[in-house]
Amino acid sequence: MPGFMPKVSLDEIREEVADLETPEERIGYLIELGQTLPDLPKELQTEAYRVLGCQSMVWVVPEIANEGICFRGGSDAPMVRGLVAILLSAYSGKTPKQIIDFPIDNLFDEIRLRSFLTPMRSNGLHSMVQRIQSIARAALIALDPSRNHEGIAQVLSGNQDPKSQHAQHAAIPIDACRSDFPILHQSTGSGQPIIYLDNAASSQRPASVIDCMRHVYERHYANVHRSGHDFASQTTWAMESARESLQKLLGADAVEEILFTSGTTASVNLVARSWGDSNLMAGDEILLTEMEHHSNIVPWQQLAERTGAVIRWLGVRDDFLLDMESLPNLLGPRTRLVSVTAVSNVLGTINPVGDIIAAAHRVGAKVFVDAAQSVPHGHVDAKAWDADWIAFSGHKMLGPTGIGVLYGKRELLESMPPFLGGGNMIQSVSRNGFVPASIPHRFEAGTAPIVEAIAMQPAVEYLQRVGSDAILAHERKLAKRAIEGLSHIHGLRVLGPAIEQKTGIVSFVISGVHSDQIGQYLNAKGIAIRVGHHCAMPLHERFGIGVSARASFYFYNTESEVDALVQGVEKAASLGRKS
Repeated sequence: MPGFMPKVSLDEIREEVADLETPEERIGYLIELGQTLPDLPKELQTEAYRVLGCQSMVWVVPEIANEGICFRGGSDAPMVRGLVAILLSAYSGKTPKQIIDFPIDNLFDEIRLRSFLTPMRSNGLHSMVQRIQSIARAALIALDPSRNHEGIAQVLSGNQDPKSQHAQHAAIPIDACRSDFPILHQSTGSGQPIIYLDNAASSQRPASVIDCMRHVYERHYANVHRSGHDFASQTTWAMESARESLQKLLGADAVEEILFTSGTTASVNLVARSWGDSNLMAGDEILLTEMEHHSNIVPWQQLAERTGAVIRWLGVRDDFLLDMESLPNLLGPRTRLVSVTAVSNVLGTINPVGDIIAAAHRVGAKVFVDAAQSVPHGHVDAKAWDADWIAFSGHKMLGPTGIGVLYGKRELLESMPPFLGGGNMIQSVSRNGFVPASIPHRFEAGTAPIVEAIAMQPAVEYLQRVGSDAILAHERKLAKRAIEGLSHIHGLRVLGPAIEQKTGIVSFVISGVHSDQIGQYLNAKGIAIRVGHHCAMPLHERFGIGVSARASFYFYNTESEVDALVQGVEKAASLGRKS
């Protein structure tokens, strides 16, 4: 235990500070105090021990000894090392109860610490205190002889807060899901039940997501990574906890590889502007597929216009699958980027993403995966895919609108310059320039969609409780029933591959009947589908059609809703031919 005790005692700190008059003198002392802090071993400078909510990198490492807790700590900022040294002198060696009861605010007032700290530094100091106190609270529970000692082992292994040990909720059976979605229990003005079949455009939200957003707004909303008060610290913790849940969802190596954006479109544009503008030149090639959403086409076309790069296209076969046989001929030494959707938003086709990535990497190309239609419906493993970037949107996976996720390999993100400039994305700013923050914050300029980001956590948890296998199996059961029913309608053509190669998207056209007529009739019956080109005009052009009707199923839809759809389309087609 003595080996882990601070070199400068709390009494010595009080005595030294008493003689300091100016903020400059106190800052100088903090820097000197930080120099007395032993260097934290590199193997302990991990995400597990990092303190969230600090502007600089800060680590606090606990160790239990004789029912007390000793702490080691470190930071990459000289002044912050001094703050860490003060906290270690105040807390290290005390019992969990002594740590919880210690009047830390009185100490800060006594040494006039907060009077010269910036709001960001004050917020970071508060986050460090919360981290240490949360360890003590968990230790107090774990050391209770009436309990097992697993809790303290979890905390000492680096969990940020005992609150982050979320209860393991029971799995949710498919047939019990509908009760969790308030919007699904409405009726039309004529009393017909609302049937929502536009899930590829945007899913609905369970009560847990809605309640989460209301809770933040009503209980502790504040801006994140800034102010030093309790609201800011709680909100920052909740947002970073959501980031961790997304890291685990994707199986990413580090939480820093998870960036919050406003959606998939923003994520594509971020990579195009940051990595693309820095790495592409005239004659370089970008490979896209004919089934891409416009959001995964236009930003690359704009990049090609800026740099002189050339876009090449991987075609779609008549069976609605990618023409993988032609892929080797399209890849070459000038291919710098391949951008592909994991699942077509029109056809439902599940693409062989892993094979495409492996082929692209063999020629040295990077790969961007649009997973907006994949994450809500099936398991996505960033490491198994070996994708360089993966993007998806919250509103398609039970989460809020206005929030998206961009995963990127750490070494790639660290090599990319910031795309947007402003607050929160800097480490320092002077009249001569700026130093960007480390990832992920260098790509999160300005005030984040805070509440939306926080609400991604209950969305992820709900999806995990239902299970990706159960979701996809249910969607396919509904899609198969819909295709079988629709196939009896004269002149109707379903767009999409065999059921085992797709998700629950069923797009179709009817000869002699405009898709708008289908959509309008169904809407009058309380059935919501999508009509149009679905932001995939090149794909519609490939199959010689202008628009299509699209029903997209999710795990909360039912077989009776499928039957209502089929009956509605059949009636609409009959009326359309007579008009």
